[in-house]
Amino acid sequence: MALIARHGPAWTFIDYHQFFLMEPDQEDFIADEAGQLVSATGESVIVHTGIATGRVAVRIEIHDAEPALGEAEWEEVAEVGVQVETGPLIVRCLMEYPPDLPELTPAGPGPYRVRAHARGRDIAYDLGVSESQEVYLFQIWPAPYGPLRVLKQTDLCGRGLRLPVDSPRRTD
Repeated sequence: MALIARHGPAWTFIDYHQFFLMEPDQEDFIADEAGQLVSATGESVIVHTGIATGRVAVRIEIHDAEPALGEAEWEEVAEVGVQVETGPLIVRCLMEYPPDLPELTPAGPGPYRVRAHARGRDIAYDLGVSESQEVYLFQIWPAPYGPLRVLKQTDLCGRGLRLPVDSPRRTD
């Protein structure tokens, strides 16, 4: 396993508690899975933030295989599969131009795994701020498509909206 590239942090605009990892020409949409760190559509990843509107710091790591799990400094960690069909996967915003980050899938179309890390989602929950203290790290590598896997869930953001631990989780 080798780290291919590391980028960021880049300030990323948030609106409606979300931003995306998706192809440039995909349509934006608002997900219905509040409370989770990420939700998947099969072709994209929706990232759910604590702030309602503002900017968060986003870092990217591109790997050639699954990286070691080092979750100690993160409050939330989850993995999800994504199938890139034609264009590159990029970080996208709902109401603004994408941040200054490179494409996330330099190996081209195919299946990938995205591990999302977050901290600071509770600090300004549901507020509009110019620059928040929320930080996100996305690690991405080529891998067969797989369902959502929650690895760590310790912040309070969306706790009341999450499914109980013993309930089935949506994985599409």
